[in-house]
Amino acid sequence: MSKKELSFDEKVKLFKATASSPKAREEYAQSRARVILPLLDAQSTVRAIFRPERIPAGAQSTYDIPFEDINCCWTMPQIGGIPQIQVEGTEIYVTTFGLDAAVQYQMDVAEQGRFQVGELATTLLKNKVIEQEELAGWSLIKAHAAVLDSSQQVAATDLDVQAFNDIVTAGDILRRQITDIYVSPARFSDLRDWVTATDLSENLKDQAYKQGGINNVWGVNIHKVYNQNLVANNKAYAFGQRDGYTYGVMPIRKELQSFDNPIAIMEWKVGIMAREILGFGVLDEKGLIEVTFS
Repeated sequence: MSKKELSFDEKVKLFKATASSPKAREEYAQSRARVILPLLDAQSTVRAIFRPERIPAGAQSTYDIPFEDINCCWTMPQIGGIPQIQVEGTEIYVTTFGLDAAVQYQMDVAEQGRFQVGELATTLLKNKVIEQEELAGWSLIKAHAAVLDSSQQVAATDLDVQAFNDIVTAGDILRRQITDIYVSPARFSDLRDWVTATDLSENLKDQAYKQGGINNVWGVNIHKVYNQNLVANNKAYAFGQRDGYTYGVMPIRKELQSFDNPIAIMEWKVGIMAREILGFGVLDEKGLIEVTFS
């Protein structure tokens, strides 16, 4: 059964209550996590690279090393930490750590019932959570990419049909099926040139023309990453899987929770804090292909 959409006046009334009622303020703050959680899987790039898994209370975030051709595994010990390498053993323990984010706005905004400001603050809070996740996840990916064997590196001038084929072939040689490629918007624009390729189907050409690029090529998803610190214009990162095992895992010790910031009220502001506890581990080191564009 779908939930009834609140009317404009109902939203104004509920938002006004957060200015005068500590209970209403706490309930509103706690509801922000419920709004944000469904969006993280779709919008956080690392959640498609590292498979999220909710870890039950008291359980250990340990994983068996899946294949004999894996020489080492990688983990991120904490946000901003130095990635750790494990070269021995048959299983790996993935450390979990807290990621925090916070937003605030003037109390006057709540008193006036301007709920749209609260909605924008929720979006900002979501973006801050995603920023923290991506900082941790991509730091681990790029540390791994820095020491890749030549068999996991592809050189290209543009993201053209030949480069795409080279990426898929590199994965196939390693017995990995490439599922996702992450590029900057500048490299994604190369896909617009595919409309003039003579060896593509009219369906793909039509997709490239209408969408300003191609989001899926022969079962491989193409993702844009706007943060140049994560994926630069001269790089692309392709990820593959084998027998259902993905490149990495994301054990989630505690899903995102949000709370009222009691200190903010001392400055006549409404503050919302969010926190989650999770980790990042690379189980399949052969599941990454790095592309360098010249």
